[in-house]
Amino acid sequence: MSESNLPRAARLAAALLLIALPMTAHATISPEAAKVIDRYLVVAGGRAAILAEYTSHTKDTVSAFGFTGTIDAWTQRPDHVASVTALGPFTLKDGFDGATAWRIDQNGKLTQRDGKDLENEKGQAWFENDRWLEADQGGGAITVKSVGSDSLGNYTVLEITPPVGRPHDLWFNDESGLLDRIVVKNDAQTLVTRLTDYRRDQGRMRPHKQIGTVVDMPANTILITVDSLWVNPVIDPVVFTMPAAAATNDAKFIPGGTTATLPIRYGERHVWLKVSVNGGPPEDFILDSGASVSLLDSAWAAAHGITGEGKMQAVGAGATGGVAFTHVHSLKVAGPDGHGVELTDQKIAVLALNRFIAPFFWRDAAGVLGYDFISRFADRIDYDNSTLTLYDAKTFKYDGKGTGMPITMAGSIPVVKAKIDDTYEGDFRLDVGSGSTVDLHSPFVKQHALATKVGKTIEIMNGGFGGTFTSHLGRMKKMQIGPYAWNEPLVILSGAESGGLASQDYAGNIGNEVLDRFVITLDYEHRMLYLEPGRRFAKRDKFSRAGVELARFGDTIQALQVLPGSAAAAAGVKEGDSVTSLDGKAILTYAPDQLNDMFQNEPAGTKHTLEVLRDGKKMSLTLTLKVLI
Repeated sequence: MSESNLPRAARLAAALLLIALPMTAHATISPEAAKVIDRYLVVAGGRAAILAEYTSHTKDTVSAFGFTGTIDAWTQRPDHVASVTALGPFTLKDGFDGATAWRIDQNGKLTQRDGKDLENEKGQAWFENDRWLEADQGGGAITVKSVGSDSLGNYTVLEITPPVGRPHDLWFNDESGLLDRIVVKNDAQTLVTRLTDYRRDQGRMRPHKQIGTVVDMPANTILITVDSLWVNPVIDPVVFTMPAAAATNDAKFIPGGTTATLPIRYGERHVWLKVSVNGGPPEDFILDSGASVSLLDSAWAAAHGITGEGKMQAVGAGATGGVAFTHVHSLKVAGPDGHGVELTDQKIAVLALNRFIAPFFWRDAAGVLGYDFISRFADRIDYDNSTLTLYDAKTFKYDGKGTGMPITMAGSIPVVKAKIDDTYEGDFRLDVGSGSTVDLHSPFVKQHALATKVGKTIEIMNGGFGGTFTSHLGRMKKMQIGPYAWNEPLVILSGAESGGLASQDYAGNIGNEVLDRFVITLDYEHRMLYLEPGRRFAKRDKFSRAGVELARFGDTIQALQVLPGSAAAAAGVKEGDSVTSLDGKAILTYAPDQLNDMFQNEPAGTKHTLEVLRDGKKMSLTLTLKVLI
């Protein structure tokens, strides 16, 4: 294996979970780092031999996620890379021609990379083409980061920073002088690639095995073994060039045409649709622009004879969870008149979805419609009138009364610029699968010391795929997206240590409590977001005046969290109490949205009677609503 392909395991791990940018960094290398590089060059075969490799092509065997498959990878100096990965149900194609980066996903959807994705692809191509070994470091910077040892030896760790993209930590073995491992902080994940089985091959010492892992995600270990290597082959430029059009023909309008308007239910601050899987009866699905793939709940899938294969860990809002994969013949969404859309032959995920969401929604979902559904269309969500209108992505032209703003993509998630308090600007992911207002990511919170600027805060529990975590809720002065602004927004200062809300690349997530102020149109194909103020635009963000999170477990409603100083705490409600009735009515006769409306909008001082069961004893408690924030 050529060193030009060293980070391939990390690339695959990141994948399964573009306009050229100028190279502005100045080449620098510290004297101590130069000694390490010089020794490496000697033992690896010499700078001249390494840089004489203008192109490379490798065929590898890959084992990961319960599957065994193959990788074909190509490089061409100075900045071209491409790969085709066939693993279980997935075939992924990636390319970068020095200016444009692209991917074809497991369902054949072609996406051009932009934003942070493009920056990182450019940096990755720099590494894979050995630019850091050039006499001027290829415009990058190299310093000694640390020295240390573990059970496998003593190491000098160099931090190598490309002109654009992520820095890599390269661990060099002090005894052999060879490169032992590569560590890359990939936003909220850390990817570690171990290089083993070095052999002298075509004039160079080369590792013939890579073992890639994601820190704290042991199920995602990837083993790549070299089968064949060609040095300086002639490579057809088409290998690196983005195809002219998507290779998919898996989405159609029913019975025809280029548009469909579908009913939605906007409940529990989420967008719900009825979806037929494999021709079966319509089931409840959640629309989620934050989901990289569509998915089925594992229990629902098993009950309908749909089996998953393989296993990996995937990142959710606050943590990680286990995922398998399956193939469905069709996903159909249609209105009462039969008009709608259908996707065929889809490769999607299977996971224990309801374990995480059902307690908070008081209902199950059969699945989630994610990027592979949403990106097939231009999508107009009208929260006020409970409709989702889908348009043909290629021919769509916006003709509404709103304002358009450019978006980029964070992998599969749309990103728009937004600003807090006229000062704190950043790139925010648009997450239709979040019922939150704005979740400010923990690195952004720390960078701007927002915990000291937000005033009074309340410690709350957040939940999502992967688990629950603690954050702080507070008010800031103003929020603005494009020309639209409103005062006193509630923001959540994320306390997540891992997962999507610990992202370093993005300032935060914008959820439905912001988005439902508008009629929103997402045009992935042309990278645009359109906002039209709706009936909720001028609303003031409100928070529960009860101060208790009621979660459903089977037929039991439990007080999951009681906020200190809240009405619930003053009434004597304790976490773990089973709530059986409210104002003389069985608690299960209420819907979550009814309780939410009651506890947020009724005046402070309004009294309610809660019947609870604690340690087998019935108790009657008086809840007097109180403004917390």
